[in-house]
Amino acid sequence: MGDLIAATREFLLEFLEANQYLALAIYVGVEEAGVPFPVPADTAIVLMGYQVYRGVANPVAVVATVVVSATAGASVLYWLARLVGPRLIDRFGRTLHITPERRERAERWIHRYEVPAIVIGRLIPGFRIVITVVAGAARASFWKFLPSAALSALIWAGIYMGIGWGLGDQYQRVASAVEADPRVGFGIVLAAVVVVGAVVVFRLRRRLFRQIGPRQPGDDEPPPTPG
Repeated sequence: MGDLIAATREFLLEFLEANQYLALAIYVGVEEAGVPFPVPADTAIVLMGYQVYRGVANPVAVVATVVVSATAGASVLYWLARLVGPRLIDRFGRTLHITPERRERAERWIHRYEVPAIVIGRLIPGFRIVITVVAGAARASFWKFLPSAALSALIWAGIYMGIGWGLGDQYQRVASAVEADPRVGFGIVLAAVVVVGAVVVFRLRRRLFRQIGPRQPGDDEPPPTPG
């Protein structure tokens, strides 16, 4: 079984390198529709980021491909879950890594927060498919789910492509380390999310301060009353 998984992983990565955008679209779309792969789509996006670094892929095209295919695949899975309902979770929940605990947590998030729950939940490794299925089974509004899934895919694509792009010549070494111990990959992703979040917060604060402007003497004094 281990040899079969390794052979499948090698084939998928070779297919991605040979076909780039088409392979990426199929890869991401099929996985988002609920079909698990031995190599997650996260790895495929990181690889495409490395291709961007090498100058053989366009970053805008990579992000656009991921957003469109991820949103389309997630929409298919959403409607399957909505039409079939809990029976889909009861029958295929384990295959989709939907444990009772994850399902209960996702349902609480969606009923309480809805749009933020979908955006943030789909960014958590191992939780993206769970959120999609539960959103469909819980009959969350599709017109809220659709833009939420697209926004989440945009952030997801930007982070993972940025990792591959930023690794540059170190990509092969890090990829080998991740394959040996997946926790290395999780650590890299967590660090990237923290860095991106810090940059966003810093820029928002600077823009806010720029709009407010420096305080001037007399700002707190009331305007003179007309004589």
